[in-house]
Formats: sequence, structure tokens, C-alpha cells
Amino acid sequence: MSYFFLDWAIEWEVEEYVDLNRDQQNKFDHLVEQFLVWHRQEELVRYRDQLTILSTQANDYSLTPELWQQQVTMAKAHWYRIFDFVMPELLPIIASFDDKQVQQVLTQLKKEQKELIEEYAGKDQAELIKDSDKRIEKQLKEWTGSVSDAQKQIIHQANTERLATLDMWLEYRHEWQRQFEQALLRRNETEYFTTQMTRLFTAPDELKSSVYRDNVDVNTHKFGVMIIELNQSFSDKQRKHFDRKLAELVDDLTELHLDK
Repeated sequence: MSYFFLDWAIEWEVEEYVDLNRDQQNKFDHLVEQFLVWHRQEELVRYRDQLTILSTQANDYSLTPELWQQQVTMAKAHWYRIFDFVMPELLPIIASFDDKQVQQVLTQLKKEQKELIEEYAGKDQAELIKDSDKRIEKQLKEWTGSVSDAQKQIIHQANTERLATLDMWLEYRHEWQRQFEQALLRRNETEYFTTQMTRLFTAPDELKSSVYRDNVDVNTHKFGVMIIELNQSFSDKQRKHFDRKLAELVDDLTELHLDK
């Protein structure tokens, strides 16, 4: 049901960052309308097909860490295609921002960055692991209906072995925000602005250090190992719950894709 109100959700999110003038709002509304048509016709079927593949791999126990990495890569590609679609019309709207609008955007981004730093400041590794344990257990319960003690141990062990990347992540976010601010301030330089904004949204990994990228790759592999262990530990009841929930999601995506 919420998918049919996605245009409203996008509008509300944008309003958190900037107040558009009438001309900008009209152009943005047109872009959102085009985007939603494209997304329903072209993208939902991609999500459905990927989930179908993942379901098969989970149920015949053929999922490997390498195949999990492929799933992650496919998921990232879904995200980047959105920006490939919207950028040609979105960037001229952003380039038309006046100084006050630019400051609105930057103020909100700095507020979010400050909140993130405050959220994680002072937490040691044990606290971060505990938070991650709770988060993954909650997600697993949504998909399986329950979480056993053995499964909690699998999650905790995986989080304990994960390489620390929090500081590098915060540093990357700071650098991304710095370059985004510079792009906004030079929005009248069309070639620079277009190139930089496109890079920031479709190739953000370029801003990450080689150590950070390597650690993320290692952690993605470790997360895949955890997913495989959890999948192999499902009880019959958990498996039925998982299969039913995934099938319902695939059906929903199919119906939304076919709905004109």
C-alpha cells in the first residue's frame, strides 16, 4: 500500500532539506512522476528476480559467500540505476538553488552528521557489537518468526570477528559531505557540477580509502558466511515462515509491476 504513496514520501523527505520555489517544485513533481512510472515498469521486476534467485539459493543450500557478494553487488546496482535515471533532470533543479536553499541543504546535512557522531561517540567495541547483535536478531525474527539461542550465538560470533570500520565510515561521510558542499557552491560551473555530483551519487566508493574498501569486502564475506550458517540452522517452522514471507514479497512486487 505504501508504494502507491511513494510520491508523498519523496516530497516529505525533500522538504526536510530544502524549500523549493514554484518552478523548481513543478519540475521536481514531473521528475517524480516519470521516475515512479519507470521504477514500477523497469525496476520492480529486477527486485523480484533477484529475490527469486536468493530464495532458490537459500532453499537448496547452494548459497556461498561468493554468491552472497554477487547479491550485494546486484543490490547496489539497483540503487545506482535510480541516480542514473534521475540525474539528467534532477541536477538542473539543484543547480537553480539560490544561496538560501543551498544553506538549508547544508545545515540539514551537518545536523545529521552531528547526530551520527553523537550516537556513536564514546561507545566501545563491546557496545557496538551488542547494538549490532540486537539489530540483526530483530531483522532475523521478522523473517523467521523466532531466533534460537544457537542463532544468537552465530550472530554474536560474526559481529565479534567483523573488522572495525566505524571511524573510516564516519571519515568517508565527512569527505563525501565536504565534496558535496563544494559542488553546491560551484553549481554555476555546469561541467564541474555535473561531473562531481554524478560521481558522488553513482560512484561514492571512489571516496573511500583502499583500507576501508578492503575491510568492507572482508566484512561482506564474513556477513555472507553468517547468513549461510543461519540459513542452515533454520527449523522447519522458521523455514516455512521465511519462505512464506519471501513469497509474499515476490508476489507483491509482481503485482505492483503489472499494475498500470
